Amino acid sequence: MLPDGYDEHMAAVIRRAELDDVERLGLMHSACWYELYPDVLPPSVLGELTPAVMANYWVKFVSRGGAYEQHVAIVDDLIVGFAGIGPGREEGYEEAVELYFIYVLPQYRRQKIGRQLIKALDPHYTWLWSGNRDAQTFYKKTKAFPDSVARDGSLFGTAIEELRISF
Repeated sequence: MLPDGYDEHMAAVIRRAELDDVERLGLMHSACWYELYPDVLPPSVLGELTPAVMANYWVKFVSRGGAYEQHVAIVDDLIVGFAGIGPGREEGYEEAVELYFIYVLPQYRRQKIGRQLIKALDPHYTWLWSGNRDAQTFYKKTKAFPDSVARDGSLFGTAIEELRISF
């Protein structure tokens, strides 16, 4: 019998994030801001998103419970990806499941790990920065689609345009 969270066709083991994971998750989450938003967020904001600050966020994320879930993807005992969901944050979507974030380390992309995270969390929709073309391509491959709704969003005080993606 295979361990919980494992399928012989999966590239990674997917499980709930735990408090023991927060240091590694803080490091990864800090690095992802530098990778994905260097031309969007001011250097002063990026400089504040240190591994320690992000690890503190992860303590809150993991401890929140209830309708909020964070999962990690593990390959060879190393966390290589993460994703989090919770109740929809827009009026009229409170009962829907929103994907708040998803990230897979660059060297582990295109191995279906992101798809595994989405399958495990089963979200209804997410908001995506319109300038993130790689993520748009990823979502298309998961059969998710922009549903013609856009909004003016804010990322740490920086104005961005976001697209709603439905699963």
